[in-house]
Amino acid sequence: MSTPASPPIPSRHPAAEEIKFTLPPPEPTGVASLVVHPLARAGRQFMKSLWRPSTIVYPFKTPFGKTEERLENPEFRKEVDIRSGVPLGVGEVWDNYRGVHALNVQTCISCNLCMFSCPDTCIEMVTTETPDGKTKKCPQIDYGKCSFCGFCSDACPEGCLSMTSRYTLTTNDRGHMVYSPKMMYAIYRTKLPMNPIRLARPENEDNILLDEDLCIGCNACARDCPTKCITMIDIPKPSAPKPGEKLPKRIWKEPMVNDEDCVRCGTCISVCPKECLYWGSHG
Repeated sequence: MSTPASPPIPSRHPAAEEIKFTLPPPEPTGVASLVVHPLARAGRQFMKSLWRPSTIVYPFKTPFGKTEERLENPEFRKEVDIRSGVPLGVGEVWDNYRGVHALNVQTCISCNLCMFSCPDTCIEMVTTETPDGKTKKCPQIDYGKCSFCGFCSDACPEGCLSMTSRYTLTTNDRGHMVYSPKMMYAIYRTKLPMNPIRLARPENEDNILLDEDLCIGCNACARDCPTKCITMIDIPKPSAPKPGEKLPKRIWKEPMVNDEDCVRCGTCISVCPKECLYWGSHG
């Protein structure tokens, strides 16, 4: 007795029976996988790059005298509710973009705070000449190491070092990545967007205090203070004479710090030979 055939199982898709599945081609092996297949793929990419390049070099001057521009979408930046900055190439750049630094050498006080706050140690204080013919120490930045964190511009008490919306740093020489103070001053004169100057001090900011017993009145702190906020005042030496001796008629000099003009750079603390200046609070 023959067993009756089971009815066909209905398919979920009406055209499922017409779909043909094809297996992927086998992976090449042997010499083909090492030589022939890679050369064939490179040849296909080369032929495509003749009319549609995969990589666009910027800046690149073609034989016809045309310079390739950056590939930016200007409509993308206009969708953001931030006022646009100075147009650069194709599109626009935001005001708060962290790009190449701008330096006003005239207002720089050589406090070294930008160098101290740099996590990449790419800032070096070098001697430069100001427009009025004087010389001072100003920051020099190596963009080959810079991570564009913005710590240096945030720490600048005078707002003379700020980050602009310029980000074109293309060069074939690593030495050209080092920007001198004169180069950053030239960028400052182009009036690119600047960071605001710090107007208010944090409430928990420490002050510079003096240990009067250790001070020798050497004047090193007042001499090296970049803002000249330390004044050496004349006071009598507060020491009691020993029995049978007279109090010497000596006037002692001690530093007095003007907190309003102090930028908390710590230069006075680092140059003090007796370590009588230190960070602390008056309370």
